[in-house]
Amino acid sequence: MTKVVLAFTGCLLAIFLAGAPESLADSQPYTSPDMMKKLALFRNKVGAVFILPQSLGPHPGASYILSRARELGLTPSQIARIRSIRRRMVTRSLRQFERIDRLRARYLSLMESRNPPLPEGRRLFMHLTRLMARATFDHLAGHVAVGKVLTEAQWKKLAGHP
Repeated sequence: MTKVVLAFTGCLLAIFLAGAPESLADSQPYTSPDMMKKLALFRNKVGAVFILPQSLGPHPGASYILSRARELGLTPSQIARIRSIRRRMVTRSLRQFERIDRLRARYLSLMESRNPPLPEGRRLFMHLTRLMARATFDHLAGHVAVGKVLTEAQWKKLAGHP
């Protein structure tokens, strides 16, 4: 009976995985389910946190590079290094986003008053924008670190990336 249940479960799993959209699997190779969750959280928050996100443009991110791993001819060592950089970047960014969200809430609460304490408001605002700038720059540094993993030939293949 146990063998039948295991076989049936295996068949269901194979059917389920075969029916999974290929584009999702292709677009996010080398990404664990845990990292997919973190990336979703990151992408949900990034627009409200980063200052001058267009500075990231010339520096493709880890997920983009990993999605083109086969085309770029990345080695297993390069893939492992890029995954490690991405893990550090996303984990750090999510921690920074939490701090920024807490500080933003404090600032907005303080400023709701008809006569807010401006010196305290200014102090919170300056701290908030400094944290936002640090989060942006730390993430940019991660993109640059990913770029350093690539060879010149791989960079040339990326010319004109979106």
